[in-house]
Amino acid sequence: MNRRRFLTTCAAAIVAQPAVAGTGGLFAGGTGPLINLQSGQSLYERNAIEAADAEPDPGPMQFEASAPRHIELSTGVPVLTMWNVHTQEVLTIQPAVATGVDMSALAQADRFMRDWRRNEVKSIDPNAILGMLQIQQAARQQGFSGQVRFLSGYRSRATNDALRAAGGGAARNSLHIEARAIDFSLPGVGMRDTIRLAKGLRIGGVGGYPSFVHIDTGRERYWGSAV
Repeated sequence: MNRRRFLTTCAAAIVAQPAVAGTGGLFAGGTGPLINLQSGQSLYERNAIEAADAEPDPGPMQFEASAPRHIELSTGVPVLTMWNVHTQEVLTIQPAVATGVDMSALAQADRFMRDWRRNEVKSIDPNAILGMLQIQQAARQQGFSGQVRFLSGYRSRATNDALRAAGGGAARNSLHIEARAIDFSLPGVGMRDTIRLAKGLRIGGVGGYPSFVHIDTGRERYWGSAV
């Protein structure tokens, strides 16, 4: 990807709320309030283990880098904050700034989203990171004030094969291997509403699970409770 093109595709300041199908507001049709301030810990906060990722196999991987998502900004600089349930690390970055995409912020995200089992780092697709930023910002507009609970980003082929051999349900050609997928949740926000946010981005694949949501930058497809 041409570096100049990469750095000039994002505009500057607060992330716009992604459009979501339906009427009556972003979370119309949901049940109960979006934010439950009295809710307990998430399942993987309690268990601190990676849930089985039974994503459908996307087929042979033919990754073609695309320009970063266009982020509509107005005032201020949007901040992405995430907590890694495996390493206990916290990430606080501003990936979209007035000059475009902050390369040092993306490098921090690459390290944060590494294959922690092998301590192996691979560059995460910037569109996955910017999509995660948009999801968090849209949730904040509805009252969310916490950190994204990060479960999985880059996964080496060796780790993916080991998970498959252990019956973990990982797809043979999971987009985690290409560093194009993120598994996460928003504590206090229901899975149904989190899925709506993810699907509203039209970023690619969205998978819904009992305790987390998967997004990736592959072809647009839905599975699990995201169907």
